[in-house]
Amino acid sequence: MNNLNFHSKVHATILILLFIGFHTGCGSVNSNDEADNSNDEIVNPANADGLAEVLIMPTGTEQRDDNPPAPTGTSDSPIASNAIDQVTSSNGSTAPINFEFDNLSGYLAGFYLQVEGASSYFDIPFIGNSVSGGDLQIPLGIPSNVGEGEFCVNFCIYDSENRVSNVVTTCVDVLRLGTGALQLSLSWDNTSDLDLHVTDPSGTTINYIYPSSSTGGELDRDDVDGFGPENIFWTDDAPDGTYVVEVDHYSGESPTNFIVTITGPNQSRSFNGSATSENRVQVASFTKSGSTLSF
Repeated sequence: MNNLNFHSKVHATILILLFIGFHTGCGSVNSNDEADNSNDEIVNPANADGLAEVLIMPTGTEQRDDNPPAPTGTSDSPIASNAIDQVTSSNGSTAPINFEFDNLSGYLAGFYLQVEGASSYFDIPFIGNSVSGGDLQIPLGIPSNVGEGEFCVNFCIYDSENRVSNVVTTCVDVLRLGTGALQLSLSWDNTSDLDLHVTDPSGTTINYIYPSSSTGGELDRDDVDGFGPENIFWTDDAPDGTYVVEVDHYSGESPTNFIVTITGPNQSRSFNGSATSENRVQVASFTKSGSTLSF
């Protein structure tokens, strides 16, 4: 499977560190390489099996045939509930699947997730400090070759004694946004207003105020009410040189956790971070040389 970390926070908003190197202080990021799933063939989100084959899942995920284990249904089984049942995302972006859990009597061991209608499911391990309840997020990476449409995922949690929670569902509305030689996408985990800023080799910063550059870069979506995505792209070519990627916390809940996905020729990379109120975070700096991106 491709690599993309996920994170957790307890009800008191104390953040749990799931992976070494992932910190949630202002300006900290954790980067992960991913395979580039972009190609000429567009995957229809309504094609459940086709979509399940290309989704980018968290580190350590195993894809298995058939359906996941059924809920245990006992009084000591963990309980899951939806934080939000509908999110908007896009090709080349990461959909934040947020939910809550409670009544955990053992250790939290992992998650089962299945694209609704698919003949396989994902077993996603939980790596981190276990608590009896809290807020969780599974970042669901959507490759740049996924088309416009909607799909739903059914998911649950299981503990160290293999007790399985009830099943909850989140549906993802996939927009078809600009992609090509270079694509940068921002998504986040609450209803704050975050903004994506990209400074290209010409020195021009593309953002909601200046949505295009003479080099061909363009912002084609500015989201103001939460979760994203925001998207900046170059269609046919992007100039060689250094790019600086920043996220600005314009307004809303603080801190806000975010994921920036950068996709270039034959490669994709994600960066996790956190931004505080009215603060701008430098997420990444990379150099493009032909078809190579060096971070």
